[in-house]
Amino acid sequence: MAGREWFVARGGEQDGPFPDEQLRAFIASGAVTPETLVWCDGMSAWAKAGAIPGLMPASRRPPGVPVDAATHQDHPGNALSANVDVWPLFGRVVLLGICQLVVIPLPWAVPHFLHWFVERIELPQGQRAAFVGKPGDIWWVFILYALSGYASLYSNYLQLLAIPLSAFLLLLIARWFFANLVREGSAGPLKFTGEYLPMLGWMVLLPVSILTIIGWAWVTTAWVRWGCKNVVGGTRQLIFTATGWNYLWRTLVFGLTSILLIPIPWMLRWYTRWIVSQFALM
Repeated sequence: MAGREWFVARGGEQDGPFPDEQLRAFIASGAVTPETLVWCDGMSAWAKAGAIPGLMPASRRPPGVPVDAATHQDHPGNALSANVDVWPLFGRVVLLGICQLVVIPLPWAVPHFLHWFVERIELPQGQRAAFVGKPGDIWWVFILYALSGYASLYSNYLQLLAIPLSAFLLLLIARWFFANLVREGSAGPLKFTGEYLPMLGWMVLLPVSILTIIGWAWVTTAWVRWGCKNVVGGTRQLIFTATGWNYLWRTLVFGLTSILLIPIPWMLRWYTRWIVSQFALM
């Protein structure tokens, strides 16, 4: 199925051709349902999308992702959950870190990671999401963001100057991410409406809060809640339910156990799944 061009019959008309990536986005957004007729080169006739093996699994789960019963028990109601395996997650995170150090590959590494990760996020009622951003969309933003991280290596003065730039770049990344995030059953595209000055304020407050030893945990959770409030365009509001205390002790446990090196892959999965489970759609 990879690399094929798909035609879609809807509204009495034939649309296309669409690449695999775009068709997956249509499926995730609900524009293509199991009853939608599709066709690609090599098929003898039009067929329902739900009848094509591997195109739209009945479980509405990305191919190859196992059903984790414990995940459903631990994330009831409107919470999100992440079905990620230890080594695929660890390997991709390490690759992202290497690409950020090297700088040049980062604009391509980030979209590929988001494609993989978002497909493994399960929404309430078993719905799916997909990320359709392309490598190179905002390549210069990722290049500048990675370079700004080197500012502290030269002087504290440059590090302070990098904060306003990093806030601007992070705002552009947030807008790009949500504009390319599609959800099954969503009526339209999402949009991040956060402004520059509040983003800058949070980025200044976070390093200041580190001086209080533990205050950074409460600042971080409040920052994420602010971000969620500025995600608009869907029928349900994204919220972040973690408390500062819960974020504090889990982050400390993750950091301390990582000193031992060996537990890192398993602790990364534990920490990632908890973070995702603190997001909910209301």
